[in-house]
Amino acid sequence: MPVDLNAAIAALVAAEVKAILDPYMSTLDRVAAFVGGQPARRGPGRPRKSAGLKAKPSRRRARRGSKAKRAARLLKKFSEGQKVTYKQGKGTFEAKVTAINVEAGTLKLERSKDGKRVTRPVAKVIAA
Repeated sequence: MPVDLNAAIAALVAAEVKAILDPYMSTLDRVAAFVGGQPARRGPGRPRKSAGLKAKPSRRRARRGSKAKRAARLLKKFSEGQKVTYKQGKGTFEAKVTAINVEAGTLKLERSKDGKRVTRPVAKVIAA
């Protein structure tokens, strides 16, 4: 004979809750009578949208160009062999442009101080 565990657990929990709340039942009955015995109903919500009405178009900001377009525009300012400065961490360094990558929007630079080669995004490079 199969035993329904869910029903058995529900019955045990109901019995425990009733045993624990038994001393407070008179107080709970008085609170329920004071409140009205029914749970408070919420007011009506938003009205439903009717099929015939369309929402007003929202005001949108002027659409700007993509990051790639901005990078391509900034890359036009640079040429190979040009002296530039770039930001790295908390400092700025002088360098020379060795290569331009239009697709990635980056510049390959050779640092003047120690000859180190770095790749920096065009937004971090300033024409000297």
